[in-house]
Amino acid sequence: MAQQPATPATIGKYSVEREIGRGASSTVFLGFDRFNQRPVAIKQIHAHLLEDPAQAQRYRRRLRNEAQMAGQLNHPHVVRMFDVDEDAHPPYLVLEFIDGVPLASHATTDRLLPIAQVLDVIFKCCSALEHAQQKGLVHRDIKPANLILQENGVVKVTDFGTALSMRSEVTQLTGLVGSPSYMSPEQVREQVCTHQSDMFSLGIVLYELLTGRNPFQGENDFTTLYKVNTEMPPPPRVLRPDLPPAVDAVVMRALSKAPSERYREWSDFADAILSVSRALPERRAKDREAERFSQMRALPFFSEFHDAMIWEALRLGTLRTFSRGDVLMREQTEGTSFSILLEGNVAIRHNSFTLTVLGPGVTLGEMCYLQPERPMRTATAVAESEVLVLEILNGALRQASEGLQTSFDKAFIKLLVARLIKTNEQIGNWDLLAGQVR
Repeated sequence: MAQQPATPATIGKYSVEREIGRGASSTVFLGFDRFNQRPVAIKQIHAHLLEDPAQAQRYRRRLRNEAQMAGQLNHPHVVRMFDVDEDAHPPYLVLEFIDGVPLASHATTDRLLPIAQVLDVIFKCCSALEHAQQKGLVHRDIKPANLILQENGVVKVTDFGTALSMRSEVTQLTGLVGSPSYMSPEQVREQVCTHQSDMFSLGIVLYELLTGRNPFQGENDFTTLYKVNTEMPPPPRVLRPDLPPAVDAVVMRALSKAPSERYREWSDFADAILSVSRALPERRAKDREAERFSQMRALPFFSEFHDAMIWEALRLGTLRTFSRGDVLMREQTEGTSFSILLEGNVAIRHNSFTLTVLGPGVTLGEMCYLQPERPMRTATAVAESEVLVLEILNGALRQASEGLQTSFDKAFIKLLVARLIKTNEQIGNWDLLAGQVR
């Protein structure tokens, strides 16, 4: 058995701490970026694969492809790419370091995740792949090994080495691309792939995470590809009767042989997943992020936020519940946060006089964020019913990404203008009424 090469002390300008993964074509190291003071994952092609010039060209092209594809993406559920050196020997990519485990670790019957968590993970993957589609990309290698799950419930899509760009004129990998057990029928036939090809692959992942069994696994690659192309697997509940009845319809539609019979858009697939998830009893908070994301996405306040910004806001804030009569904010106290009202109604009071009652989709206490030099609350907010809010610390938003800060600034301005118009209309009505009285 050939001895594995020693772990290098450095790769390019990055120090190397240890090996964290090894595959057929590359090794991944945990490294450290001293300039940006952050851990990174360094994916380096195996040196022995570069000995043959033709093969070396193929692997360098794949690395270049991954860099070009991943570099276009900015989404909380996609691994970020920081750097690439395709001319190095061996060439390497520098990626965001994710402290997590591949979903392949939870694809066996003895290590399955809770059903609610599986649905939440797949919903997040739909969001990530919808973002990729919007950039004109088809991943073409969605499988549990390329989906990394963190302890906090965040999932990251990685490895765009075989991705297809629908908009690029650059020469790309062709032929039978992907992993046989997760290919779509159109990949097997070497036909045109679309986002619905990734949808089929994600359907296989969902099936496997729910049952511990790959629906098309054969004795060898040939029999596997034959099954993908011609056979329909048994519905998941045949293998696991405790699954919700609605699961079968969702999974089997995603696994339809014809792309036109699958979900039309990623949002349709995500909505179907969410519908099943909502019917489950007693879900943990981190397994309900998909529902909260969908809830926020539907509010007018977030209408101009990109999906990535909504995910970031959800992670940045804290979900808090209040019972009827609870005080959310009190006048003449220092305001260090603001809240977005997601569910319920809140009365706004000043000197015990009720000024108005607000419903879902409004913000509370944002003036302390907009006027940090005057952080005192000017009104009291009291729950009129059961209430759910997303509370965000002012300091946390100021440290968030520039994109999220800009999104909130625009939404705040839009909200304040709407309030000003409403106030002017009320003043006009009062003046009219006063004239009639006189």
